[in-house]
Amino acid sequence: MPFNIRQLDRLSYDDVEPILDNYISGAIEQFVNSPEGEAHLKNYPEGGGWIGTFIEMGYNYGETTLPKMTKGNVQTLMEYTLPRKVTIFDPAEAEDAIPELVAFWQFLQREYNLRSAKAIVKYLESLASQFPNMMSDPSRGGIAKAFMMMGDQAGFDMTAPEGIQAFQQQYNASLKSAPPDLTTNALKNLIQGGLALPDSERSTPSPSIPKGMGMQKAPPAKKTPRKRTSRKKK
Repeated sequence: MPFNIRQLDRLSYDDVEPILDNYISGAIEQFVNSPEGEAHLKNYPEGGGWIGTFIEMGYNYGETTLPKMTKGNVQTLMEYTLPRKVTIFDPAEAEDAIPELVAFWQFLQREYNLRSAKAIVKYLESLASQFPNMMSDPSRGGIAKAFMMMGDQAGFDMTAPEGIQAFQQQYNASLKSAPPDLTTNALKNLIQGGLALPDSERSTPSPSIPKGMGMQKAPPAKKTPRKRTSRKKK
């Protein structure tokens, strides 16, 4: 079935939810088989992860579809939503994000002549040197992200349940030996709630594991690539 970029435009969230995965897979497949995708894959043999996360988070947190996205929508997504909702522990993990998204939007500009594509490409290019540091900056995240990064900095494997539990136990023990500050109190409440996010940190709607390098529902986890999509052999 041919990919329809406007498939989601007039649907409600309840209608979009069961087909979003297939929509994202279709967008990635069409991209990697395009001239822009082929050129991108020469430098980045595995691709599609950041595109998947971009589309999913853009819809889940902004209810914005690709044809309707503006530069302002993308700016909010890149500078606020992704740094807040996706946890990485090393800026290098995000170095391929901008090249992939630039190539993707160049493809959308050529293939579909989307009205904001040119401005979005220009904006993304201007963000290239800043985005990896944005993604690994704890101050841009919520309490859950701060907890995950605190554990990683303490030497725990925060990508595994065992590591999270071990850090939680150490953290709880540390509370008994020193007066907690406001951040510590917030983290304490987070931990005592079974690592469930407070209402301000919950996603509405809560996404499943993102379609690219994403976080889990709660707490955020180290980015996990979506199943990579390779260009079809002709």
